[in-house]
Amino acid sequence: MKTFIHRTFVYGCAFALGTLGLVACGPDKDPKMEEAGKIHLASMEIEEALHEQIEGIDSLKVVLNDKKKSLTDAAAIASIDSTVAQLDAVAKSFEEWEENLVEVPGLPHEHHHHEGEEHHDHKPAPEVSGEQMIEIQKEIKANIEKIKADLESVQEKVKKVL
Repeated sequence: MKTFIHRTFVYGCAFALGTLGLVACGPDKDPKMEEAGKIHLASMEIEEALHEQIEGIDSLKVVLNDKKKSLTDAAAIASIDSTVAQLDAVAKSFEEWEENLVEVPGLPHEHHHHEGEEHHDHKPAPEVSGEQMIEIQKEIKANIEKIKADLESVQEKVKKVL
């Protein structure tokens, strides 16, 4: 009986130490997922910088439409209509970008909530390899960079028509 208790104690301690060792070391981090995470965070920095400007699009459209009311030149009216359409396109692209944002597994992230805004969750991370996640995040970043360039372009046009 003493031997049984002794063996149980020894095996129990060995199991506990093994389990502790696994927990302490934790799972190995995938360097590809870490790289994807860095790309994701860079995209989120761009989003944060653009967010307030995107929120101001409706106000810009009001100003442009008010200016249009005082115009009689067809070309100037068409220019304002074109600018408003471009602003709408940028706002729509940004909204779609937010809806298609994908999380990187294991990446701690902050949800930035802007005043008066609903909470948007990222799409859950798909079951993909680290290399595929890098490609997904590169595409997401390229899209937000294009939105930023489009917004800058239309802002220049706004300055010209106002």
